[in-house]
Amino acid sequence: MRYNIKLHLAYDGSSYFGWQKTQEGPSVEETLETVLTTILQEPVELQAASRTDAGVHAEDQVVNFYTSKNLSATNRWLTSMNSLLPEDIRVYAMQIMPLSFHPTLESLGKEYHYHVSTTPWLSPFQRHFMWHFPKKLELELMQKASLHLLGKKDFSALTNTRKPDYENRVREIFSIDITQEGENFCFRIRGDHFLYKMVRNIVGTLCYVGCGKLSIDAIEKILESKQRAQAGMTAPACGLVLKKVYYPEDV
Repeated sequence: MRYNIKLHLAYDGSSYFGWQKTQEGPSVEETLETVLTTILQEPVELQAASRTDAGVHAEDQVVNFYTSKNLSATNRWLTSMNSLLPEDIRVYAMQIMPLSFHPTLESLGKEYHYHVSTTPWLSPFQRHFMWHFPKKLELELMQKASLHLLGKKDFSALTNTRKPDYENRVREIFSIDITQEGENFCFRIRGDHFLYKMVRNIVGTLCYVGCGKLSIDAIEKILESKQRAQAGMTAPACGLVLKKVYYPEDV
């Protein structure tokens, strides 16, 4: 018998070189695969909904793997996994899925949150989870600028992609919600799929608008140019969180 297991996990990405296995250092994928292989006593290969970059966090990463073991005793298996995983990775839900389920192909969209602090000095307790941008940001300017990014557009100017120039870079942004609490800002961005570093480039560009380095009108010109150099900086990885991956049952 072959089972397709879906996992929901959360992790602090500060100590990892991203989700995907790499020779550069520890990854979330390799860490979880090692634990699963130990528990199940058989090779395990994971597929993930999002290949988060080095230093990026996740509150609801979705992965799957195939196994010959019956894992219907969910709580027991979750306890075993979490007892062997490091404290910065936790699997909090598990489900047996149809063999056809794929976490990437069946996803309807993803939601990312990005946190920015404009305080003069960043608290040491926030340094792994916020971008320290010590400039005055105008919330209304960023909100107005974000409207130019909604809908289906070619986001070539907002990706650091290493893929060929002929790759389709049209993506759809469903919503961008920017809120302010004191000197801290949260960017909530939801879309169908995202290009390499696209969310971080959107945040960096909107922050340039918020501090006056770019005008609101510049957003459409940046998109039309398809040139990465025309947009704002790439916001650092530490402020980014994969908040949720959406599937048909979530709609």
